Amino acid sequence: MKFLILFSTLILTLSPSCEKREENKEIEINYSAQTRGFKYVLHLKNNVLKIDKNNVIKEITLNKSQYANIDSLANKINFNEIENNISIDELAVDRAIKGIFTIDLKEKKYEFEFNHQKLPDAIQNLLDQLEGFLN
Repeated sequence: MKFLILFSTLILTLSPSCEKREENKEIEINYSAQTRGFKYVLHLKNNVLKIDKNNVIKEITLNKSQYANIDSLANKINFNEIENNISIDELAVDRAIKGIFTIDLKEKKYEFEFNHQKLPDAIQNLLDQLEGFLN
């Protein structure tokens, strides 16, 4: 009898936490751009947004409305049409800052390499929206 009570308590305790973790793991966004003297890192995971601009770090937990807004923006982007736009020639002479963008969106993962100063409009809008939450 004690075993049954202990087992039931354990199952009830673990069940809600597992559900919550799955619920929040819909979108994960990582973007980093770095060169000598410049650093920009954005990370969104489980509603927590963290941005590091030249070692000035800001962090916020997005509310449901903010998260829904980002979810909507991300789902409107056709990631199959976006192309990498960084050139080895530009990198070789420091004319471009290499940005690496990854998004894990509802079990699909996309990764791109961009010129940080020439991001595709959809990606730029998404990053601007995220950054706006910290102001």
